[in-house]
Amino acid sequence: MSAARFIATGFLSAALVSFCAGQATPQEPSAPSSGAPASGTPPEAGHEQRSRPDVVGKITAINGQTFTIQNPEGRNVTVTLTEATKLSKDHQPAKISDFKVGDLAMVKGRSTGTDAWEADFIRSRTGGMEGGPGMGAMSGGFNEGLGKKFIAGEIKSIDGTHLTIARMDGQTQIIAVDENTSFKKQGESITLADFKAGDHVFGPGDVKDGTFTASRLMLGDPHRAHGDPEGNQGPDQK
Repeated sequence: MSAARFIATGFLSAALVSFCAGQATPQEPSAPSSGAPASGTPPEAGHEQRSRPDVVGKITAINGQTFTIQNPEGRNVTVTLTEATKLSKDHQPAKISDFKVGDLAMVKGRSTGTDAWEADFIRSRTGGMEGGPGMGAMSGGFNEGLGKKFIAGEIKSIDGTHLTIARMDGQTQIIAVDENTSFKKQGESITLADFKAGDHVFGPGDVKDGTFTASRLMLGDPHRAHGDPEGNQGPDQK
């Protein structure tokens, strides 16, 4: 996977995990047969909320018990539901009929082949993630807000409080940080001095006087960022 795709996947995963962490746990569906292996039992709610999803992306097709989800790399992933699959949408227990093409979803389950999964649970939000914490930049695709509402890419150089970023869309952009910018690495506070050329970074911000200024800038593997894209800490962080 390219660095750009890796950052995009991690950024979306962190956003969806944060969004889903606040959802109510769906009601337990009809119990599976007594012969079902223990490993098939859905994990406890707290574990679900903190786990990185196995599949994340936009629902592009629904056919009976099967969802097709396009992941951030553009691949179509087939997700099969069972009687034991938990479903949640818009913070409420849901049915298959509640899900629509275009919804963004996260899936936890087990791989059954290349780009094929059997779901333990699926959680979603109607038509995207507008209105959730830190989600505004995510709606309408990455490119719409990239460089305006959030930044994601590789540091090419640092000159004082200005960083040159090779963005995940192939563009190069000079961004700024200021006295209000906070810096994080896996939930821990760091400083600008901890950043160097070659590091991957991402975080939200706004354009000020023609230059994107980060309000929070996160360093490291975005898959391990348990907080949301605005840097708010998850339940397992200090």
